Amino acid sequence: MGGNTCFVERLKGENTKMKFSRNKAKVTAVIFVLVLTFSAILAAFPTVGAHDPPWTVPTYAYIYASPDPIGVGQTALVIMWLDKTPPTAAGAGGDRWCNLKVEVTKPDGSKETLGPFTSDPVGGSWTSYTPDQVGTYSFVFSFPGQVVSPYNPVTGVPGNTRSPYINDTYAASSATATLTVQQDPIPDTPSYPLPTDYWTRPIEGQNTAWASIASNWLAGSHIVGKVQPDGTAPNSPHIMWTKPISDGGVVGGSRTGQDGMTYYDGTAYESPFGTPIIMYGRLYYNLPRSSSGSGGGYVCVDLQTGEEIYWQDMNMPSFGQLYDYESGNQHGVIRNGYLWTTNENPWAAMFGFPSGPTTWNAYDPMTSEWLFNLTNIPSGTDIYGPNGEILRYVLNSANKWLALWNNTAAPGLLAGTTSSEAWQWRPVGKTVDASTAYSWNVSVPWLPTGASVVKVIPDDLLLGMNGSYPGVGSSDPYTLWAISLKPATRGNLLWMKSYDAPAGNITRGVGPQWMGAFLDPETRVFLKYDKETIQWSGYSLDNGSLLWGPTPSEHALNYYSDVGLTRYAVAYGKLYSTSYSGIIYCYDTLNGTLLWTYSAPTGLAAPWPNWPLGIGAIADGKVYLFTTEHSANAPHWIGVKMHCIDAFTGEEIWTVAGYGCQGGMAIADGYLIYLNLYDMQIYCVGKGPSATTVTGPETTIPLGEEVLIKGTVTDQSAGTNQDEQAARFPNGVPAISDEYQEDWMEYVYMQKPCPKDVEGVEVVLTTLDPNGNTYEIGKPTSSLSGSYGCAFTPEVPGLYKIIATFEGSASYYRSYAETYINVGEAPSAAVPIEPEPTEPEPTEPEPTEPEPTEPEPTEPEPTEPEPAEPEPTEPTEAPLITTEVAIIAAVVIASIIGIISFWKLRKQRK
Repeated sequence: MGGNTCFVERLKGENTKMKFSRNKAKVTAVIFVLVLTFSAILAAFPTVGAHDPPWTVPTYAYIYASPDPIGVGQTALVIMWLDKTPPTAAGAGGDRWCNLKVEVTKPDGSKETLGPFTSDPVGGSWTSYTPDQVGTYSFVFSFPGQVVSPYNPVTGVPGNTRSPYINDTYAASSATATLTVQQDPIPDTPSYPLPTDYWTRPIEGQNTAWASIASNWLAGSHIVGKVQPDGTAPNSPHIMWTKPISDGGVVGGSRTGQDGMTYYDGTAYESPFGTPIIMYGRLYYNLPRSSSGSGGGYVCVDLQTGEEIYWQDMNMPSFGQLYDYESGNQHGVIRNGYLWTTNENPWAAMFGFPSGPTTWNAYDPMTSEWLFNLTNIPSGTDIYGPNGEILRYVLNSANKWLALWNNTAAPGLLAGTTSSEAWQWRPVGKTVDASTAYSWNVSVPWLPTGASVVKVIPDDLLLGMNGSYPGVGSSDPYTLWAISLKPATRGNLLWMKSYDAPAGNITRGVGPQWMGAFLDPETRVFLKYDKETIQWSGYSLDNGSLLWGPTPSEHALNYYSDVGLTRYAVAYGKLYSTSYSGIIYCYDTLNGTLLWTYSAPTGLAAPWPNWPLGIGAIADGKVYLFTTEHSANAPHWIGVKMHCIDAFTGEEIWTVAGYGCQGGMAIADGYLIYLNLYDMQIYCVGKGPSATTVTGPETTIPLGEEVLIKGTVTDQSAGTNQDEQAARFPNGVPAISDEYQEDWMEYVYMQKPCPKDVEGVEVVLTTLDPNGNTYEIGKPTSSLSGSYGCAFTPEVPGLYKIIATFEGSASYYRSYAETYINVGEAPSAAVPIEPEPTEPEPTEPEPTEPEPTEPEPTEPEPTEPEPAEPEPTEPTEAPLITTEVAIIAAVVIASIIGIISFWKLRKQRK
């Protein structure tokens, strides 16, 4: 891999790719020193005429390899430069040091040559190298010497043509460096995983892997055919927030036309949602003014909360731009990016007529402040470039040339055109003439008059045609052709092919009405569509030949194409085609095979067999569909939904109530935005934050007793704090399982009945016991109220940490909470009480006289009772009794004594 452009810029890119943070720090320091040195040298150059006779200027070469040491199989950077800068280099123009080479000698003595390389404007270059042997490598960098030219040796662009060093010879020089290679690899740069918790912008600069989940929806050429190529998209209909764009829904009362009448939705030609833009987690959309779809200015809100950031009383910007400017002095995307307004005719590109020179106005997306203007912009076909440039292919058939206009190429956008000013992006406050802002142009001598651009694949090919596609009553043939856009063959004709008009007065085009052409760079196919028979055909981008088709006719209602709907799109090697039939057909663009269909039946709710479907967005392997009409009835049909289906299988992932609009949808940072005409509110759908709580007994629990752990899991999305939701759910909106999200969201945000038998989410309860052991104690599922509970019996006494974790779902990010419980010793078992043995003293029993008794009616013989002498008894050992028994016995004895005393007292009274 060699360095043929500014080694500063490319070194940064390679460092990012290979995660060489240690090298990057070293290189940054080197670059800083080099730039200071080169600036001093440039300042010292005299501004007089060329030297006579020409000078021979000595040079000093430098080289190093890093990191050193390195392990076998790991990739090092080899950086080389001269002490002298090419004296005519100025920005993209001027000379560069050429034929730079590096000879590598391996530890076994074998050699290989790297290069040749061309330097950047400051005289340096770089390459990467992967050693495959243990030992010491030698790198010899050689510069062969060079006569100075005023022109860039690669592009021919002139630089400092007044330099006195033109035609001077810069002498050859060389330098050597070594690299120690060991068997063991050195540690790699640390990387940070993707988030499992709720996240917001800004994304900390070291979390580079997060670029895979973050995205923007800049509209214009950034989004082609409703396809979002970046980031993630919602797997659940969970709603983050809603926000009214105007009064909507049922008006109420009488004398409103009919019962249940709703507000005007603007579906025919005054859609109030237009084309939204999402940049850096901010959503921009136009506001209606009474019955007009615009005129109320535009608003900027936080994508994840719906909170308004600012309102601006001007037309909604047409598109956004995030431009990565790279030079010797600057690196990275221009702060805040740009929002652009234009005075271009929006129908010009669609119908193929020129819009004339136009003006673009740049505004700061963070503050809405005006920044600068571009004037005299030519008409053409737009592409969003690899560094965020807005590129426009301009085809001039009359003068037979093709050029690439670049909105970042106007010289006036820089601080200056010489020295370091040519490396500083400084457009603010300017009005810049962009009429000459071309990156390249080529002659196309064979180009017929009237030729037009059909579609472009950047740096690959341009598909064009002569005349127009045939329509009803036309039998004329038509011609398509392709031009190479590859740098080495740019402008060359790849193929030209004439096609006969289809039989039967068929209207043939590159797509249904109102839609531009679609092609698939992945399968190298472009498409043709027959309107009356509703059929597709696929043709080769490489030679124009028919590859497949026509396909079987689609449902008859697809004849009505694109009236309020986005009819079709190409993504993932597939063509998605739908319309008023309410059936989406998925074809393989490679061979035309019908892979699957999906439909949305209406039942008895509407006159169509299925709800009409439009493609709102395609992202993250999913197709998002909506239903609308050219001019929707009021009140709207009941039962319309938004749909999310798998882009590869057609399987339904989720649906939720919603009536769409022509503006469709936008997706960025994992969130889907759309306007719901049922209530004229903007909806944000995506994965939201959650909160988990957990509590346990606050007093010490005796060992052996069961402990109740309980808590809640709630939805923490911004919408749950909206006035209506906060009033209806004073204890918070419960988190509900993905399976029931559709019904639950309609209940929470759309005033539908509360669903029955709804389940919450699973909570995993774990504990860290007093002995340091961690184990699971239960997996309760929360209820409709968001509450959960679980009982467990601690095994040992001491302090327990209880952790409640909701692992997250398609609807919510994870959350957890902790609490503590204390378990005391168990109550001690009953201890027996043993009385001390006592020796009773022998006693003489006293003679007792019996109580006189009343004689019976019959008189017995009087007898003299003899005193009875009690038999002597042996003292016995007292039995062992427990405390409890002793207490009970005492109570019983006291009761008996009390009863006897009572009866005695009663007899005495008698």
